[in-house]
Amino acid sequence: MKVGIIGCGGIARGRHIPAYLANPHTQLAALYDPAAGRAEELAAEYHAAAYESLEEMLMHPGLEAVSVCTPEQYHHDIVIAALRSGKHVLCEKPMAMNAAQAKEMEQEAERSGKILMISHNQRIYEPHWKAKALLEEGVIGKPLSFRTFLSHSGPEQGVMGEEERASFFDRFEGNGGVMLSVGCHRIDLIDWMFGERITSVMAYLPTLDKRKSDGTLIRDEDTAMVLIRCGSGLSGMLYTGWCTYGCADRETHIFGTEGVMKLFEDPWSLAVYKKSGEKIYYDLSPWAKKGSEGATAIIDRFITCVTEGKEAFVTAQEGVRCMQVLDAIAESGRTGTWVNIKQ
Repeated sequence: MKVGIIGCGGIARGRHIPAYLANPHTQLAALYDPAAGRAEELAAEYHAAAYESLEEMLMHPGLEAVSVCTPEQYHHDIVIAALRSGKHVLCEKPMAMNAAQAKEMEQEAERSGKILMISHNQRIYEPHWKAKALLEEGVIGKPLSFRTFLSHSGPEQGVMGEEERASFFDRFEGNGGVMLSVGCHRIDLIDWMFGERITSVMAYLPTLDKRKSDGTLIRDEDTAMVLIRCGSGLSGMLYTGWCTYGCADRETHIFGTEGVMKLFEDPWSLAVYKKSGEKIYYDLSPWAKKGSEGATAIIDRFITCVTEGKEAFVTAQEGVRCMQVLDAIAESGRTGTWVNIKQ
């Protein structure tokens, strides 16, 4: 199956391209990036065709599917164009800038009859799979509450060159803040892992330390602290940020009537602390050593869904749901009040 890449930055180079090259069912055929030279450089390396316009790239002979790896502010228009051209689409997270855009993308996918899948790759991570299974088994009884963290030192750290890092937020300020970029993973995960619907949120969205090249703080939040309520009475706290310097934090603790479950307490582990005093430890590092960590495995899932005619592993409808929660979090950050999720 011939596949294409739209947006040839770090996410494409580090995840999508290696996954397509390694998959026996795909041929990396076409590349497009609006930045001069980016697509051409990769096309020469991987023997693919480079295009100067999106329209021409989508007309590549035999092209069946594309990954959209552009900054999030461009997802809406590009995904709709790709669907209208008859392509299956894997769209990087977040799905869009808001729920209204995401709904239009979902509707276009329904009209086209093509798969639109959202790359919420943390569903693939083994500690999350194991936690979902153990929760369904009732290992810690009824879940009562949770706290979950996902933070790192910022998106600019992945950019080569001190000057480019310093101007990163000048160039990408229109993409939104950390809640949209990073926190979206945890919003998707809560619904999926607990089988719950988030019903209301209360958010504090400060900008603590990230700055533009002139020294002024960026417009959007670099830290988010969110209280969450779910339909069954389950409640929790979410922390996500770009100001965790020195290490990353991705722990989740789940508190139930019969014990506590801790994810990523150690690298690639899950531990259950029973009310009786028993501790059950799951070492999941052998899985992590395979190298996927969900980053490329989500692309393999997309290819399987396309080739076998299955429903998307992360559906457009689920992407819309995530965006509805993110919209509510943004509103709560502005108003300082609890906000119900709009259905």
